[in-house]
Order: sequence, then structure tokens, then C-alpha cells
Amino acid sequence: MIVGLDPTSGSLDKLPDKGAAPRPKTLDGTVIAFIANGLGRGADLMDALYAELSRDTTFAGSIKVVKNSVSIPPEPQDWERILAEATVAVTGFGG
Repeated sequence: MIVGLDPTSGSLDKLPDKGAAPRPKTLDGTVIAFIANGLGRGADLMDALYAELSRDTTFAGSIKVVKNSVSIPPEPQDWERILAEATVAVTGFGG
């Protein structure tokens, strides 16, 4: 069976826009999460970025997640940890 999708049918119901999350005034004391897509050297870039940021920032901790594939979200346990512990997050896309 072939199903055709019509992109001109209109948009899906949208949830109310919550706007952007407030940005912290400083990264000092935050827990920073790095989420890499697993391609190329994206994880290496996240490591280098953390090292550079740590020169001027005192983090309370860090979380590093390397996804199993580029087209999926992090594993549920990784999302839970990010949501429970991270103050800010950076995503990296290798290629």
C-alpha cells in the first residue's frame, strides 16, 4: 500500500509558544550538558569546547551524551538526566 502525503494540507495543531528559556547571567555554578549526534568528531568538539569554557568558568558539573544515531533523540535515560541536572545545554553536529 502506498500512502501519499500532502504538505499543502496545512500545519498541525501548535502548542502555545513558551518563548525562549531565560539565559543565565553567568555559566559559573551551572551544570552544562553536551549532546553530540555521534557523527565525525562532534564529541571531540564538545570536549574541546568544555575545556575552553572551563578556562574562565567554574562549572558545578557536566553531562556528555553521544547519541546512537543522528536522526533520533537521546536515549530516555539520557534525557531524564539532562532535564533533571543540566542548567544549560550545547548540541554538536559532526559530519
